[in-house]
Amino acid sequence: MNLFLLTLSLLTLFIAGGLYFKEQKLKNLSISIFTLLFGLEILYFISGTTEMALAFPYIRGRFYFSIGFLYGPILLFHFQSIILGKTKIERKDFLHFLPLIVLNVSMLDIIMMSTVERNSYFENVDNFFNRIIYLNYARSAHQILYAVLLIRLFFKYKPAIDVNKKFYLGAFSIIYIITTVVISLLTVFASGWQDFKMYYTLCTLLVLIIGYILYTEPNFFKAIKIKYQNSGISEVDLEKIRLKIQHLFAEKHTYLDNNLTIDSLATLLDVKKHHVSQMFTNIQKENFNDFVNRHRVEYAKSLLKDKNFKQYKIEAIAQEAGFNNKVTFYKAFSKFTNTTPSLYRKELSKE
Repeated sequence: MNLFLLTLSLLTLFIAGGLYFKEQKLKNLSISIFTLLFGLEILYFISGTTEMALAFPYIRGRFYFSIGFLYGPILLFHFQSIILGKTKIERKDFLHFLPLIVLNVSMLDIIMMSTVERNSYFENVDNFFNRIIYLNYARSAHQILYAVLLIRLFFKYKPAIDVNKKFYLGAFSIIYIITTVVISLLTVFASGWQDFKMYYTLCTLLVLIIGYILYTEPNFFKAIKIKYQNSGISEVDLEKIRLKIQHLFAEKHTYLDNNLTIDSLATLLDVKKHHVSQMFTNIQKENFNDFVNRHRVEYAKSLLKDKNFKQYKIEAIAQEAGFNNKVTFYKAFSKFTNTTPSLYRKELSKE
């Protein structure tokens, strides 16, 4: 079993490198780091539960808990890169690593121990039940929290996600939740570290499968997608839905509703939600958020040109155009015009 785990961990590290060097964007970088961390954790587990512990005694108790506090934030960034098009880590994102800092501060006395003292500390059963077990609980709670955040993010934007991404993110969410629940139960009920071997074997296989799919980009979901695309509605009917949406947007400016979702749009059209989603995928070739924001940006441009709105601040223009906040407005405006609202207004004043 140990040799099998060692082989899996090395394969995981190989996949992590392949994902990173294939395309160095946040989407690949985040899943590459996630995969790398898992491979390293397996090596760390093997080194602490086999004769390797004698060869590398200085690493015992140093990194296991810290790695656990990195999984959630890294995977959240991965989901955001796919769902929201996030391209870089922002300053506020580092708040996700505060629990990691708190953890290491609370463990500072253990980390600073000499190798002999630290190994002796971890071998003491009283220390395990008085302190170490609570660090395990904290790690499990942290992973459960991020499992909830991932599911919340997925369902919030699910209607606007295309079918391939939907299946990928949905599967990843389920896998993360299952593995988080399993390790939480093991933390409570396991009789020793050896009980974790099956957990690491199962999790590694799942991570390898996902990594392989991303690395080789097989058309794994094509058959499902084709079935989805032909789920009881013709392209003629999808075109009718597209024309209805165009009418609503042109005549009633429905896009100005800042609470507009694909569900509420389907209700207005009196059609099924998944048919509206299907129309955006098959006919419009654009996701729902981009479609709505593109119309809002065009409307905002007309307001910026209008002398009656000359005294309006950018935030007010954003609200008038249906955006919930200035940040979202700036991102959408820049995406569709390659400039910012402020610069756009400034250029207009020169004419």
